[in-house]
Amino acid sequence: MRPAFAADADIEITVQGAGPEISPHLYGQFIEHLGGVIYDGIWVGRNSKIENVGGIRKRFVDDMKRIGVPNYRWPGGCFADGYHWRDGIGEPSKRPRTYNYWQASMPKGLDATETNQFGIHEFMHLCRLCGAEPYLATNMASGSPREFHDWVSYCNAPAGTVSVAAERAENGDKEPFGVRFWGVGNESWGCGGDMTPAEYATLYRRFVTQFPAYDPKPFLVAVGPRGHSKDLDLGWTTGFFDAMQDGHHSRVDGLSVHYYTDFRNSPEKVSTFDARGWYDVIREGLRTETVIEKHWEAIGKYDPEHHTKLVVDEWGVWYRRGEEIGPAYLLSQPLTLRDALHTAVTFDVFNRHADKIAMANVAQTINCIHSLFLAQGDRFARTPVYYVFELYRDHMRSQLAQLHIRCDELQVPSRNGTAAMPGLSGSASVNGKTLTVTITNPSLDSTVAANLRLTSGSIVEGRGRILTHADMTAGNTFDHSDNVKLASFPVTVRGNRTEIALPPRAVVSLELITS
Repeated sequence: MRPAFAADADIEITVQGAGPEISPHLYGQFIEHLGGVIYDGIWVGRNSKIENVGGIRKRFVDDMKRIGVPNYRWPGGCFADGYHWRDGIGEPSKRPRTYNYWQASMPKGLDATETNQFGIHEFMHLCRLCGAEPYLATNMASGSPREFHDWVSYCNAPAGTVSVAAERAENGDKEPFGVRFWGVGNESWGCGGDMTPAEYATLYRRFVTQFPAYDPKPFLVAVGPRGHSKDLDLGWTTGFFDAMQDGHHSRVDGLSVHYYTDFRNSPEKVSTFDARGWYDVIREGLRTETVIEKHWEAIGKYDPEHHTKLVVDEWGVWYRRGEEIGPAYLLSQPLTLRDALHTAVTFDVFNRHADKIAMANVAQTINCIHSLFLAQGDRFARTPVYYVFELYRDHMRSQLAQLHIRCDELQVPSRNGTAAMPGLSGSASVNGKTLTVTITNPSLDSTVAANLRLTSGSIVEGRGRILTHADMTAGNTFDHSDNVKLASFPVTVRGNRTEIALPPRAVVSLELITS
């Protein structure tokens, strides 16, 4: 083996017989009534001096449109199983103030009572502004099948049919919302009800059996495992599908998987760390692949045709508390370049398994754990994570291309001694004559000289963009919002190949035109 950090790479891509389409929904978002996510993050109020569109922060909308946001999961999270949708409709001044699950986590003296100023109509307004599909998480723990079905009818029943459709029109939206994605509960093994798999399966069947038959055909997402458990929580998946057998016929279109790169119980900090912390976080993110493969295998024992797809609707790095942007901004984290590279290797996993995953939702979009933005009053900043979403945008709606990387492993420092990890991560997709290739070099100090070649055909031209920084702990703040940002990246084209030099600590996106 060559010395660590000194690997050269050969990257081979086959575009013929391309694989499954990479759904835009793999690049989805999650927004919850938690800390500063909704209020002050997204919702600033209709009368705010901050530039807004009907109360929604305009800068947020503009930046989300720029990356082609495909969906938003809302209203939670743990908040969802205490949320009653009727509290968030009607005249805003008459909406009730209600308890928020996250209230108990607020610092002493600070209040998190839910004002319900941001309800289903405001949420749908956000989706329309951004061109995103809604993904609603329903209240199973404190709600009822009737409340769920009434919400479905309120959202999807045509005008002139049931009474709640007329009520929706009175509240400003005559036309149906057309909600397709419905999450039936959230984390029912924990904050969503503290249930066993069998208990949840029984309740799931009650909630979905008389689902109102309005267009569009629903995509029903069942609560799945806590994948970051040491045992990957495979017992939840097998227990749920065991309980769904024996003559039961309720449809399960998606199984929710939550996988956090979980450093809450470690000394690891968000914004100050050493080489061991850098590599440990990225390496732990790579375990996403094992989680996907193992749960897909478990589902296949009950569903050989694989009708049920995986929905990774909460993922991201979760550090211990203590570095929030403000006391009321629960779980907000000042993310760095390390989290950007973690995002890139995660997306590569999702792309490689595009046939298995129907949707993924980063947790969460703004002022939270693995966020794309920080916002506080009139201050706003993109985190380095945002730019990875921008680099990967062209994979959306493209077909997965076969990519093979020949590269030495890295031997890296770890808090447990030393560890091995791939020298490079990458994925490729093709759309007509355009080949998109994303490559991450996680090494802290070694440039990788790489030859990228096609197994057939030629590359006519190429251009690239890069996200990197000399400081591994670099991030963006309100005062220095452009510290980490995209730059152009040189690409040399020679027939059926390109020659690139991948700097350390870098994510690169290549757009190659082929013939």
